[in-house]
Amino acid sequence: MDYTKQLSEIRNNMHRDIVQEATVRNMIINQTTDGVLSLEKPVEVGGYVVQSVCCETGYLISTEDIIVRYQDLTVEELSVIHQSLVVGKKYTFISNKQLV
Repeated sequence: MDYTKQLSEIRNNMHRDIVQEATVRNMIINQTTDGVLSLEKPVEVGGYVVQSVCCETGYLISTEDIIVRYQDLTVEELSVIHQSLVVGKKYTFISNKQLV
């Protein structure tokens, strides 16, 4: 297997894990996807500061309420979010009702 293919698989797996943590696993724990996972410590990536992940879509949301596209992040940046969210579980679920 060549390096590019391995890197692509790692990237895809991290992306999948982040989305699953925000959507499926959150649904199992909180019985809803109506909210966001707020990172304990926002992560600076791709020129943005990612503060949360939407539980309905798995989208990354910056402190400026901008959706940060996964494909715009380097593998290293994606791994920082993956480490914090999926591995470290360093987040708090905030329902949309609390955000209003």
